[in-house]
Amino acid sequence: MFSSSSKPNKKKSKKSLFKRIMAWLHLWLGLASGIIVVIVSLTGCIYVFENEIRDFTEDWRFVKPQEQAFLLPSQLVTIADKEMKGKHAKSVTFGAKDEAAIVGYFTEKKEGKDKGREDRKEINKDKKQTEAAKNSDGKREGEKKKGKEEKTKKRRGGIFTSVYMNPYTGEVLNVKSVSRSDSPDFFRFILNGHRALWLPYDIGRPIVGVAVLIFVFLLISGIVLWWPTKWIKSIRDKSFKIKWSATFKRLNYDLHNVLGFYSMIFLLFISVTGLVWSFNWWSKSLYWVTSGGKPLIESRESPKSDTTHIAAFNITTVDKLLKNISKENPQASGIMITIPEKPSDAIGAFVYKQKNTFYNMDRYSFDQQTLKEISIKTPFSGKYIEANLPDKIRRMNYDIHVGSVLGLTGKFLAFFASLISASLPITGFIIWWGKQKFGKKSNTKPKVTDKSVSVTKIKTIAEKEVAV
Repeated sequence: MFSSSSKPNKKKSKKSLFKRIMAWLHLWLGLASGIIVVIVSLTGCIYVFENEIRDFTEDWRFVKPQEQAFLLPSQLVTIADKEMKGKHAKSVTFGAKDEAAIVGYFTEKKEGKDKGREDRKEINKDKKQTEAAKNSDGKREGEKKKGKEEKTKKRRGGIFTSVYMNPYTGEVLNVKSVSRSDSPDFFRFILNGHRALWLPYDIGRPIVGVAVLIFVFLLISGIVLWWPTKWIKSIRDKSFKIKWSATFKRLNYDLHNVLGFYSMIFLLFISVTGLVWSFNWWSKSLYWVTSGGKPLIESRESPKSDTTHIAAFNITTVDKLLKNISKENPQASGIMITIPEKPSDAIGAFVYKQKNTFYNMDRYSFDQQTLKEISIKTPFSGKYIEANLPDKIRRMNYDIHVGSVLGLTGKFLAFFASLISASLPITGFIIWWGKQKFGKKSNTKPKVTDKSVSVTKIKTIAEKEVAV
């Protein structure tokens, strides 16, 4: 026991209680989410340059430009339907003069007999609910509509097939199929890992979302811990510069702190925009903040054509629509038009203003018989230039996430920021492991007394002990 005059040798921490709590949370939350952050960051690095890598490796995406006009959509669809053995095309996309046209197909995922029985039960259940809703009050009807909208947000499973064609001759250049779950496509594999860790989306996406939420906190707490106590030159140099000639331990520490500081703003933008796909509440909250308190209208119900027309849909209507849109948008980098399957389906048109960017895309819906424009109230409908500020921000979400909103420069920034993001859990773990392994002092270390002992006296004592 210590006497009343003895004092413990423990040094009091100079850090405030707040910083100590932040350091503790930063450490353990970082260890818990580290491996997920590494996977999401590395897959994000690769996916940033998807279009550029595809352009380099997939030569069927390009054709030799010619002076003649493109074939009509109806002509390309007729050829592609024969190639796909009777399947009906869902869309036609035209790009620049040196790009292949794409006729798109979608095949619903086949389910077993049990699933068919469940679907029939759901249909009967919906019929009963519809009849009950007629006799219920407005509040209950509204709740059922809301529940119906929630059901429509379920991911559609199936296979997307793209038939790449020469837009001048109609020659089929390549047929490529991709599915959301199982696909040989490299970038689909990377995307599945990025969004859901290669797990089923219902399981993996929330896990990724929680890890990214933790990462946002780690970025903020990291800045709190990094913030210099004094802004003198020596401390500034440690905070803003990496000492490349230092020991491994010091170099690793600088890589974690300094690189984390410089990449923080970019990583915050990447994380905040990425969470939009993980949590619906985050998506709505982000829109609420950017719009000054307005709710997000995110209905996935498709616009409907007037079904009172007796005439069946004619594919040549798409030819006429493409001609009109091309005339109004001569500088467009690409135009995609969807082909209706049912009498109630509208024709969708997407006008891409720049190659490999989506935020400034104009999106229209037209009646399949009259080609009258159908307006729908969502952040993505209509012309980009006519959208309000919060809708423009929402349209930018994907392009901000991958950096393409700033062109190729933005993609490189997103790439290096994601690379640093992947390194932070590793360098942070090494810092922690080093403290665990080398941080504790050995108990066999001789204690230093206040009174010095002469070398002669120590030698005399040692000789006596040997003589005994």
